[in-house]
Amino acid sequence: MSDFAGMEDLLQDFLQEAHDLLSDVDNKLVDLEKMPDDRSLLNDIFRGFHTVKGGAGFLNATELVTLCHLTENLFDRLRNGEMELNPELMDTIMAATKGVRDMFGELAQGVQPRPAPDEVLAGLRHALELGAGPAAAPAAPAAPMPAVTAAGGPDWNALHGAVTGQPAASAPASSTEVITKAESPAAASSPPPYGRRTGDKPGAPVPAGTGRRVEERAAARENTIRVDTARLDQVLNLSGEIGLMKNRLTSLRADILAGKTDSETLHALDQAVSQLDLLVSDLQNSVMKTRMQPIGRLFQKYPRIARDLARQLGKDVELVLAGEETEVDKTMIEDLADPLIHLIRNAVDHGVESPEERQASGKPVKSVVRLEARQEGDHIVLIIADDGRGMSAERIRAKAIEKGLISEEEANTLDERQSLHLIFLPGFSTKTQISDVSGRGVGMDVVKTNIQKLNGSVDIRSEPGKGSVFIISLPLTLAILPVLLVLLGDQPFALPLSLVREILPIEHGKLQEVGGKATLVVRGEILPVVSLAKLLGWPQDHPPEYGVLMQTAERSFILAVDNFAGRDDAVIKSLEDFRPRGVAGVTTLSNGQIVLILDMKELLSDLGQHLDVEPRGTSMRALEFG
Repeated sequence: MSDFAGMEDLLQDFLQEAHDLLSDVDNKLVDLEKMPDDRSLLNDIFRGFHTVKGGAGFLNATELVTLCHLTENLFDRLRNGEMELNPELMDTIMAATKGVRDMFGELAQGVQPRPAPDEVLAGLRHALELGAGPAAAPAAPAAPMPAVTAAGGPDWNALHGAVTGQPAASAPASSTEVITKAESPAAASSPPPYGRRTGDKPGAPVPAGTGRRVEERAAARENTIRVDTARLDQVLNLSGEIGLMKNRLTSLRADILAGKTDSETLHALDQAVSQLDLLVSDLQNSVMKTRMQPIGRLFQKYPRIARDLARQLGKDVELVLAGEETEVDKTMIEDLADPLIHLIRNAVDHGVESPEERQASGKPVKSVVRLEARQEGDHIVLIIADDGRGMSAERIRAKAIEKGLISEEEANTLDERQSLHLIFLPGFSTKTQISDVSGRGVGMDVVKTNIQKLNGSVDIRSEPGKGSVFIISLPLTLAILPVLLVLLGDQPFALPLSLVREILPIEHGKLQEVGGKATLVVRGEILPVVSLAKLLGWPQDHPPEYGVLMQTAERSFILAVDNFAGRDDAVIKSLEDFRPRGVAGVTTLSNGQIVLILDMKELLSDLGQHLDVEPRGTSMRALEFG
């Protein structure tokens, strides 16, 4: 049973706006800790809690109103110079914002929030009592239910009082106390408040089943997206032009069927088809842009996470954000949340030294973790860098051997880059003590797995004593995938273009065997050669003539194929009921042929160390591809 029957849409609008507002407040609190006398920050945070309180009062969320009211009073004292901000007070405020966020979670389930933890409320009240000036105002009670008129509609004067917190027909309050439509997302519309329909008697039971509807709407909200109206206007304009071009083609078709095949008509047909091709391409790009969202909406939650963890660990860490305006596919933003949290927590916990260690090594006490996003061609690059202790490839290899993740023989074949990538193995951790922060060896494995699900890659650069850099490369969008079409006989297959470095002929006289593996030397680099036909279990009557030099996050190799059919932009169609191993999806070519898009990471996963080549002085002979 829901406490918000008939108000589900309003509740979800409030939660969406309030979540964004609270994330902005969190970031401003982190900034305020560095600049405690910044009056504009104090005012902004005050208004944030005031706005949330107004919406909560309209929803009759009494406990949320109480918590916001106490915190709002605290900031009123701070901005008026009646109190001073210190680390202990900031911890109290941070605990209050966490309490507000927890209450949002309860509201999303369609129930009224429980009271905030006693220690949070006691901390706020104690801080207010210690502050100079008049005693703190008591927590605001929930606004009373507006009276219902004889006609069954709400009493608008009473409704105004519920929204503004002022008695009906009273004089306007100060500008900081009146919740306007611009401030309060919940006040944007006025259905019957507090979960009752118009005409329901006070105390009437709330209809059953509405709690499930609220949860369903909350889940559906994750599949919605905010789109700039200018982008929708562009889509509409292009759709109109395509409609006009369709009429033009229909007219030309009628002329040709009537026997009008002179050069002028054929030239007009050619121009119309070319114009249609351009319009469709522009429409595809415009539609894709409606899926794009600034990654700053994801980034804004991380300064608070980094600040809380650093304080818990007794470290002084500043998270610097860059490239927040970079746009990423919305579905990708949601899937990036967990990997980025793991990497930021890892940087603060593992990467950054304690203040004493930093001083001893001549570093500033304050460490800097940088989170940056930028677009490079058809890829998005995310960088998480710290100026901490860095990582030792030798120590990582030793720890992997100690945990039984690799053998000593395998460890001896790894270069520095491959050694650093051992931290992505399940169960790997250099921590000797397990805590609630880290040490269980699951975080980095989650990072790699989630990034690979997005058809992306993650790389590491690290120098002991200087710091570490994690570089995540992702396709610009998941809906359209640039592919290279390769052939086995006459059958085409699609390879993600993001993995392709170059195409080269395979000269069989230059094929060599190194450590029992087929290899080819490319500009001094010994690379393993893998036959696509053997990967797929296809028969092969003759040696492949071409190779695709491919690079994943872990290794480089040459994929041997018969020929090429060019490059294309594939619109990916997933295989819901039946998905063969090594197949990411299917696409359709311009001639109507259906082509499989290969998942190279999955195809290569069984080969494991077979692709790692140790350059030794062994005997070499030509490779047989039978």
